[in-house]
Amino acid sequence: MTAVAAELVAGFEAAAKTAQQAEEASRKKMAEEVARLARRRAFAFRRTRLVRALANAAVGAELEDAALAAQRHAVREELGWTGESAAYGAILDRLQPVGLIVWQCACGAESGTPAAVHAELEAFETWFEDANGKSFYVLFDQYVPEVPVVDF
Repeated sequence: MTAVAAELVAGFEAAAKTAQQAEEASRKKMAEEVARLARRRAFAFRRTRLVRALANAAVGAELEDAALAAQRHAVREELGWTGESAAYGAILDRLQPVGLIVWQCACGAESGTPAAVHAELEAFETWFEDANGKSFYVLFDQYVPEVPVVDF
């Protein structure tokens, strides 16, 4: 190959490598964006599960204390918390204002509006993330070991 031909091919090789690098960078950026959106979606559904658990526990409770106790139990069940701990208690205590406003919303009280629920929930989520360095909704990630089915 002549020097001129080698130079010609080298120019095309450089352009191909540049295109390859641009594609790889774009794929990486897209993968990060898809992962961010998937996490956002997962947390939105977990947020929905939490509010559903609080609302279902509050339905039919005529007294605030009964509603809050039922909600506390429902959250413990939802997260698989079977034992007592100071950490669980602190989280449930901080979640109580959210439960209260959900109960008020379920009862049709004026102060219980969806906007108020969102505001209380955001305040709780901010507190949890500031205190723990991660989203509250990672607590929904529960490892469930596979149990083999045994026929006797």
